Amino acid sequence: MARLADMQVRQDEVEQFMRALPPADRVAVRQNGAAVELMLRQRLANEALLKEAREQQWAERPEIRAKLQAAVQEVTDRVISSSYLDSVTQLPAGFPSDAELNAAYARAKSQLQIAATYHVAQIYLPVEQGTNSASVQAEAAKLSKQARQGDFAALAKARSQDAPSAAQGGDVGNLPLAQMRPEFRETVAAMKPGEVSDPVQSPSGFHVLKLLAHQAARAATFEEAKPGLQTLMREQRRRELAYNYLNKLAPASGVSFDHAALDAALRNVR
Repeated sequence: MARLADMQVRQDEVEQFMRALPPADRVAVRQNGAAVELMLRQRLANEALLKEAREQQWAERPEIRAKLQAAVQEVTDRVISSSYLDSVTQLPAGFPSDAELNAAYARAKSQLQIAATYHVAQIYLPVEQGTNSASVQAEAAKLSKQARQGDFAALAKARSQDAPSAAQGGDVGNLPLAQMRPEFRETVAAMKPGEVSDPVQSPSGFHVLKLLAHQAARAATFEEAKPGLQTLMREQRRRELAYNYLNKLAPASGVSFDHAALDAALRNVR
């Protein structure tokens, strides 16, 4: 995907990075080639910096070796203590029970909402560096007019410059507003299914949007809410057990404080 001397960024590394992004950010990255190239250059620059430091045997300097040893010890202590705490606060596999889940669902039902979703397609025209954005906007306006009168999907396949969505007739997926690019949200929220927008400008270009379908917000059913409730209740219970265990190890009645020394330390740090 990118190479600098004997260093490279592989395709699988880029794909792993993309999968970790929220859907809206993933779309934004695909539409901004310059930003992707900058990211890859920075990655290679960091690798080059590390390589240079190793060639200079930087890790052998006494002060660096001391920092490394301290960092290793800190991470080691954290892993040991956290993994041990996990082991002594294990929850039964059956927690929470169905009765506990149903009770939690009944208490929180009004707050357990499925956000409204918008199934959107786009025709994307980038504004390349040195390109007159007004001419690109005018071209996008023409495509918007054509799309209202014809086959949006066919036009997107032929003219959109975002290859992944163009191959799907412009389809960018079914998303809640919060996962869309900020520039899209107001326009999409005001559209009705089947409508085609005027060009919408983003930092990388212009987008002609079509709302394919809209699902209004609604209360989650018990089955939809159940996985999230299970996770939340297990995590809350685990935190409670961890707090109680730590409190047992260092109870308030067993810890003494030198308040004068403590106050002095707090005053000395500005």
